[in-house]
Amino acid sequence: MLRAHAVPVSLLALLVVSCATTPPYFGWTADQLYQHGERALEAEDWREAQRAFERLVLSHPGYGQAVQARHHLARAHYEGGEYLSAVGELTRIVQVYPDDPRTPRAWLWLCRSYAAMSPHPQRDQQYTMQARNTCGQVAGDLVGTPMGDSAAVVAREMVDKLGQQALAVGQFYFQRRIYGSAEHVFRRLVEDYSETSAAPTALMRLIEIYEAWGWDDQRQETSDRLLRQYPQSPEGRALTEVAMPDSVARAANRGALLWKLRRVWRPALA
Repeated sequence: MLRAHAVPVSLLALLVVSCATTPPYFGWTADQLYQHGERALEAEDWREAQRAFERLVLSHPGYGQAVQARHHLARAHYEGGEYLSAVGELTRIVQVYPDDPRTPRAWLWLCRSYAAMSPHPQRDQQYTMQARNTCGQVAGDLVGTPMGDSAAVVAREMVDKLGQQALAVGQFYFQRRIYGSAEHVFRRLVEDYSETSAAPTALMRLIEIYEAWGWDDQRQETSDRLLRQYPQSPEGRALTEVAMPDSVARAANRGALLWKLRRVWRPALA
């Protein structure tokens, strides 16, 4: 009679551990990994795509589609919300394969990845500045192309966010009547971020500061600049409506001017 032999417990445990620690996709060829990763991308299974392409580029660095696999890996990280990992992979691509025809697209996705990590204007803007610089570089290098145009749009968004951050800092000082610091911030803002929506608001605040200080020349100079550079802004239109041709009438109307400008400002704080 045949009798079953008991398997030693230690051997059984070793077999279980061995199976549990077998690397994913063990024994798969490079082509199998690549095709599996592509199917995962099509199914928007970003985590599975990451695993497949990570295994591919680590196990088969000389694979003929290795560069494209890294692009796919970066996309899987980006679409999965792992922007920092996407930045790492894309940075590797642009540094190791600068002359590859697919590298310009990697630069664009690097721009977008930094932008995706850009926080609320009141937080640290390290990634916003990185996005502005990277996107601006891409826009300059690929000017006149769809990718360059796309990067330029993102760069402008980042610049506007930096302008909003500077505006929030200036507003912090202004609300506490620390006018010296507020003036410094607002003056810097209108020079560094003159093309943003924050600039006319900063000029309006400068008008109020100079009014509080009794600096009529600076107030008038700033008012003229607001009307000249941003006539269609809410602040510019408000200033135009209350402006009068002679200086005596303008002086008499300062209270109405400041009241109207403050009404323009308040909705922006909501």
